[in-house]
Amino acid sequence: MNITTPVIHDRHLVREAFELLKSQTEPGIFTHPKDLTILTCRNEGSLEDRIIDSLVGYDETSILEANTEYLGLDLVVLKDARLPWRNTFKFELINNYLQSGKCTTEYFMFCDAVDVIFVDHPTKVIDIFKSFQCQALFMSTSSLDGYNCMPEVLDWVHNTNGGIPRYLNSGVYIGKTSFIKELFEMSMEYALPHGVIMDEYRDYLAKEPKDYPHGSQDQDIIRYLEPKLYPRLRVDYQNKMAFRG
Repeated sequence: MNITTPVIHDRHLVREAFELLKSQTEPGIFTHPKDLTILTCRNEGSLEDRIIDSLVGYDETSILEANTEYLGLDLVVLKDARLPWRNTFKFELINNYLQSGKCTTEYFMFCDAVDVIFVDHPTKVIDIFKSFQCQALFMSTSSLDGYNCMPEVLDWVHNTNGGIPRYLNSGVYIGKTSFIKELFEMSMEYALPHGVIMDEYRDYLAKEPKDYPHGSQDQDIIRYLEPKLYPRLRVDYQNKMAFRG
């Protein structure tokens, strides 16, 4: 496994990569950066409905939680008891957290709980973020989910991404806390009432609802807002920050 990014966001690879990391390092090797908050959101109780078979064993404590604890990193975990889980719960949880004033760091980083791990120090992520000279940096994926409902945004992305067939992924991102707060204030307009559950997402997109992205998932909403926020918000099309196959 020859992955050089500081983060991996790939459900098929994270367990193997974490086991390899543990075989090569001692626990607690990192000191958490004082200027960075790392946060995730998840449902309370078991994650068994949200993980693939190869991640069984990380259904009570997610692999991100186990990974950051092993490395000595501080992770803020926001939980919601409502089921079924909706990804727009993230907006409410994070917005409330940011509005509370609890986040006092210059930088804010979000990682999905179920399939993200660190394999290098978070300062590497900060350095990559700074090299883009923006206020928020999102990783990318080949998935086109949601663009059938906003073809004008897809056209804009194709004129922006340099011909690389990758698109904004909200599973890993970092930004200036002040800007992330602004982004979530905008996103809340589309997040409530809460969006579609994951099992119904494909059918929802196929219907191309007229009020889209109201009621969609968190990634769709941020994709919709991307042209309005560019170049303050940028996408890491080459995935220097986080690997995803």
